[in-house]
Amino acid sequence: MSQRDPSGAGEMSSTRLITSNGFGMFMLGIALALGGAFASQSVAKAIITSRSASSIKVKGSASVDLRADSACWVTTVTCRGATLQAAYASLSKDMDRLQQFMRTNNFTETEAKAGAVSAVNIMGKDAKGNNTNKIELYQLTQTVEVLSAKVDDVAKAARSVTQLIKDGVDVSSGQPAYLVSSLESNKVDLLEKATRSAMGRAETLAQGSGSSVGALISANQGVIQVVQRGTTGSSDYGEYDTRTIEKTMRAVVSLEYAVR
Repeated sequence: MSQRDPSGAGEMSSTRLITSNGFGMFMLGIALALGGAFASQSVAKAIITSRSASSIKVKGSASVDLRADSACWVTTVTCRGATLQAAYASLSKDMDRLQQFMRTNNFTETEAKAGAVSAVNIMGKDAKGNNTNKIELYQLTQTVEVLSAKVDDVAKAARSVTQLIKDGVDVSSGQPAYLVSSLESNKVDLLEKATRSAMGRAETLAQGSGSSVGALISANQGVIQVVQRGTTGSSDYGEYDTRTIEKTMRAVVSLEYAVR
């Protein structure tokens, strides 16, 4: 026959144990529930992150052939003389010949304008080749700047102006700059075409993998290049060819789309 603890300590201890175990189980249940909830949230976040990270990056390009519609060309005449008056007389004579050449090549006085006269004193040298304080020659230079829409006439004149050297004219020809006035309007059109090209590529790649193109994530404009017609190379920098009349303008864009 078991003895009963008259003090009741055993019953109280059992009650505490049951109570303690019940509370522990309750807390364990809450922990498991919360843990499951947090785990579910983590999985959901991972799925969302995975989906948002699913994207496709493509490039699109477009080009158009252009023709220069204006030209800038500078020629320079140089004359020397023992006196300033002699140098200026020689310069006036040679400038008349150059202006006549311009008229012969279909340029008006408005298109071919003379610039200011520039003077340089050429000092004499001593027996050792050092400059002295004595002016030996006076050198005068003057330019004629042609601004014209007659780009073909400019190209022809630039190639033949040095024929004046045969007549004793000290003339030098600069490289004509051939410009296109419609670059901005063509730029907008090209960017639109390049964007459509990039989107078409994205759709092709997405369909090939059984997906579809979603929202546009980012768009970056690449370099705009104006190059000589027929040039196939490209660079990472913007380029504007002014040396040729026939040109090609290219535009590149980089797009990133979400994939569904």
